[in-house]
Amino acid sequence: MATDILSREQALSFLAKVGMADGEKILREEPRKFLSDLIKAFQAHLPFQCLSLLAQPLEERHVPTPEEIVEAGMSLEGGLCFTLNNFMCLLLRALGFKADVLDGNFSLSCYPHTHIVVLLSDFSAPGDDYIIDVGGGFPFLEMIPVKDLPVTRHEVGLEYRYQYLNGTVVRLHRLGQVDSEREQLVVEGDWAQIFHFDLNPVDVNFVRPYMRNIYVEEGDCDFLRSIRAVRYPPEAALIEEGILPAPEGEEGESSAGDRCRKEEGVERPAEEGSEREKRIMLAFRDQNLIVGLMDGASKTKVEEDVLAARIKKYFPTIPPAKVDVAVQKVLELERQKSNPV
Repeated sequence: MATDILSREQALSFLAKVGMADGEKILREEPRKFLSDLIKAFQAHLPFQCLSLLAQPLEERHVPTPEEIVEAGMSLEGGLCFTLNNFMCLLLRALGFKADVLDGNFSLSCYPHTHIVVLLSDFSAPGDDYIIDVGGGFPFLEMIPVKDLPVTRHEVGLEYRYQYLNGTVVRLHRLGQVDSEREQLVVEGDWAQIFHFDLNPVDVNFVRPYMRNIYVEEGDCDFLRSIRAVRYPPEAALIEEGILPAPEGEEGESSAGDRCRKEEGVERPAEEGSEREKRIMLAFRDQNLIVGLMDGASKTKVEEDVLAARIKKYFPTIPPAKVDVAVQKVLELERQKSNPV
């Protein structure tokens, strides 16, 4: 991955697009706050989504080039982990940080090298390293300090943990908190293992041959057969956009002074003057619209004739033409399953 494929000017332009117009000033004066703000903005605006992939004709499927990854990031189109985390790595490098890609795996996949993670190194001193993963499709709103592992977080209604296990770093989710029938197959105590990776940086070209299993081959890849799109915006933003109704007759959590934050397994009051906002999941899983906290989100089936329009409304940065093609493709696959020849 060439370090100069994304310029500093492009990086600053990206910050403005995701609502961080004063990002350069914060970066200079409060770099830790800058990174926290960047991760949250990234997860709010760039969707983890496979519609762009689904929209590609069979004969045009390919592993995205570095230039395509940059375009998907700069346009806020988003994509899968290889796009999102690669773009985050390039963005951090363009802004002067030391960032690398880590080779990882979705723990239940039958294929190797199915996930990548970002390692931010030597942040405030040599060895001050952090894990960043904005491409897993799950909430990740703060850096994970490597020196503090195991680290437990509670975000968007999901309790998750990063820890060492059998020589690798793993991401675990608390069992029973997320609606996923496959999630409970790999278990450590009362935690389900989701991803695993080691902390040795790799050149992204090492991973590219394995990316064909995701982007090109039909195989067992859900992303070539079903709709997935998710982002984690502030609740207040969705109320302002009319996607969520305003709370009636009660003080919302986003403005309540007694909001607590649960990090590393400990309840702590939010610091005075800190960001007081409630992040929620906004997602499509095939015909289901899912909105809310992950341990209690509402799920609504969207009718076929308005599915594409709903996706465009809630995920406006995905090119509309790609949404149309992807939706029609998936609906046709569903009809074929329901009416086999």
